[in-house]
Amino acid sequence: MSPLPRRHLAGLNADVSVIGAGCWTIGGRATTNRGTPIGWDGVDPDTAFVGLVRALERGVTLYDTADVYGLGHSERLLGRLLRLAPRQGLTISSKVGYFAGTAPHPYHPAQMRAQLATTLGNLGTDHLDIYFLHSSDFGPDDRYLPDAVDLMHTWRGQGVIRAVGMRAPHRFAEEWAAADGPEATETRRWLYLFDQVRPDVLTARYNLLSRPYGDRETDIFRFAHRNGIGVLIKQVLGKGILLQTGSGPDQRRYSAADHRSTDPAFTPDHRRHVHTRLAPLRDRYGNGTSAMVRLCVQYALHHAPDAAILAGFRNANQIDAIIAALDDPLQTDDITQIRAVLHGNRYTD
Repeated sequence: MSPLPRRHLAGLNADVSVIGAGCWTIGGRATTNRGTPIGWDGVDPDTAFVGLVRALERGVTLYDTADVYGLGHSERLLGRLLRLAPRQGLTISSKVGYFAGTAPHPYHPAQMRAQLATTLGNLGTDHLDIYFLHSSDFGPDDRYLPDAVDLMHTWRGQGVIRAVGMRAPHRFAEEWAAADGPEATETRRWLYLFDQVRPDVLTARYNLLSRPYGDRETDIFRFAHRNGIGVLIKQVLGKGILLQTGSGPDQRRYSAADHRSTDPAFTPDHRRHVHTRLAPLRDRYGNGTSAMVRLCVQYALHHAPDAAILAGFRNANQIDAIIAALDDPLQTDDITQIRAVLHGNRYTD
């Protein structure tokens, strides 16, 4: 097997495998203490661990998890892997900001300290390469924002974390902040938080259905490049929705502990809409899952040559399929045609 390509992740100032293992899925079923579903059905932990091992064997060096992924289960599975592999050379990221425990807020300093200690214990490591602020809710009037920022920068200075991470909006063009459109308030809010947090790395959603941006719009990738910040791309596979084959949209129903049970993207009507929208691509590039994985992975990598991908999985075969998507790059003409089929001249998501 050929070595897995790497990309330099600005902000972290390190090379990482172009494909990273997104470990949300392998956390399995979970709900928050408020009853919100945040998990995934159909995950066998032993099979998922074999997938982690396969990722390591195939040269994946980037692994992304979070405290709420399976309420610690994802972190503990990844910790099993770290007991088998040298920690040096791997890039491990986790997140904080959704689980409050007994504290009044997830970003209360006591909760953040306790959660970092729990995360390091789950992973069996003494440091994180990237620690993400997972939520943009910092309490009434951003009460917990200053302390959260101070803690993150203190930990970075101490070497407990190497880089501070932050989520980007699903839709973003810097110019919207100065306009009167519906996105202006959210964009101004995020730019304010960006200035306060001063992150090193961002996570950003990008896939076949993501809104195209004009030459005069600074999307999140251009914004990050200008600011010397790394980007990890998430939801490249659209949480699996983009992998529907020609046999028809997935009609599965999900348990109350699976986030898809309440996610509007997984309603039957929306899945049918996506299935119909992708039909011309299946006709041209192939109707199988592997063909769609190739389109999803290559489309994202072509758009963001400075970024790495975080791909979800639950077994070794899925890891192999995602890595195999690197073998047959899309050409510029393919990208142009895909955009024309999916978006035409419209700027929609």
